[in-house]
Amino acid sequence: MTESEVSLVESVFGGVKASALEALCREDKSVDDLSSMMRINKTAVNEHMDYLEKRGYVKSFFRNSGRGRPRKYFGLTEKGYELFPKKYSLFASLMVETLEEEFGSEKVGELLDMVALKILKSSAGDGFLHADASREDKIRSLESFVSTLNRLGYYARLEVSGNKVRIVRSNCVFYELAKGHSGQICGVLESDIIKRSTDADFTIAEKFTDGSRKCVIELDI
Repeated sequence: MTESEVSLVESVFGGVKASALEALCREDKSVDDLSSMMRINKTAVNEHMDYLEKRGYVKSFFRNSGRGRPRKYFGLTEKGYELFPKKYSLFASLMVETLEEEFGSEKVGELLDMVALKILKSSAGDGFLHADASREDKIRSLESFVSTLNRLGYYARLEVSGNKVRIVRSNCVFYELAKGHSGQICGVLESDIIKRSTDADFTIAEKFTDGSRKCVIELDI
């Protein structure tokens, strides 16, 4: 656990609860363990744990110690583990670099095209728009597409003003990865997702990797 990760949790829960959560991230602890580690009495430990358990960050259970009565232990729930940042972006970045070195950028582009198709199939089927659809149908379909983006975590909205149609996104789920691989992520993966979903010509007018605070996609509909 890095200092920055602990500080983030501490800013939300305070020092004592953050220390307990950090300890539980490493391994399950008994009330006695936490009391000794945090130098507070068992009543205080139970109060802190009760607070975290009611909010779904920790779970309690009893474990036989071999003699005497079973001892009460605490462990993190999945929600509790999610409090601590994961290094998925670093792994993904190294993966893309390794694939490019091994197979070349063109092959990686083909693989990302397959990833784009799987993302769409898992979230919204094979696509929304058809070339012969009316403009009204396309707008309705784009609204569904934006809803899919929001389910993926993009914080997107659709703007329709006269002949201009724009998808504005306030978040990029691939942001950390795109910083080092803009050509593959913005140029291939995200573009393929848009192409397969909209079946419309488009331009990316603004993007996070160019320093903008939003990504703006302008569509020709």
